[in-house]
Amino acid sequence: MHDQAEKLRLAVRSMKDQIEQDVFAGMKHTRVIAVTSGKGGVGKTNIALNLSLALAANGVRVILMDADMGLANIDIIIGVVPKYNLYHVIRGEKTVKEIMLIGPHNLSIIPGGSGIRELANLPQETLKRVINDLGRFDGEYDLMIIDTGAGISQSVLSFLTAADDVIVITTPEPTSLTDAYGIIKAMSAQRARGTIYIVINRVEMEAEGVLVAHKLTRVAENFLGVEVEPMGYLVEDEVVEKAVKEQQPFIINYPNSAVSKNIRTIAEQIHTGVLANQTVTKPSGLKTFFRNLTNFFR
Repeated sequence: MHDQAEKLRLAVRSMKDQIEQDVFAGMKHTRVIAVTSGKGGVGKTNIALNLSLALAANGVRVILMDADMGLANIDIIIGVVPKYNLYHVIRGEKTVKEIMLIGPHNLSIIPGGSGIRELANLPQETLKRVINDLGRFDGEYDLMIIDTGAGISQSVLSFLTAADDVIVITTPEPTSLTDAYGIIKAMSAQRARGTIYIVINRVEMEAEGVLVAHKLTRVAENFLGVEVEPMGYLVEDEVVEKAVKEQQPFIINYPNSAVSKNIRTIAEQIHTGVLANQTVTKPSGLKTFFRNLTNFFR
């Protein structure tokens, strides 16, 4: 009798697990793209913000997370000072929804602040609550774009390894390219799950962007055995600095500028991939992403 009851319990549990798997498989999950760079000062945050806005303007539901622990400054570029950030969610004072900022084109922004660092040391129950809160938006957005810190640190690599895809920002300068190669190498060693893309910023002309991207992708393939996909380039444009001083995204204040046209071209590639499901890696969803992220932290 005891054996029969145990078999019944196992059968019910197996059926429950299968139902959950079927439901999970049928859900449309949010794709997570991490935007990173091998060094600071290459325009990573500016690109992450303007790219998010270009996508949102195209009808893509985007949530942007400011996860640069060293210098979280998306709010500065967009001219909004957040009163709360992820730290207040961790302390149980606010929900993720309550700390969100809403930018142009209905872009949602999560200010990370000191809360990003706190994720590494949370008690299990607190961590579960925060992950569930963040995971509640899975499927509600098409994309989560994460502005990571610059450089090769364990916290940055944790984001890159957990993300569905990674965009590495570099400039044509030799030191910047060396640092970009370094972060690609580090991701290769960590066996990042998604596709690695590169964007060349501050090029003088299209030919330079194409040539630099070709060189970097060839070196990564020859020496690391890693396939890196060129995603585009952005020209050097004085409106970028102007927009920063005005505390507005350049795509909003200077929509007809050359750099705004470049960012829209890159956004169109992502837009097509996300909505037509042409991307290589299937999105794992926000709960899985944040669970993996905190596991890597530990």
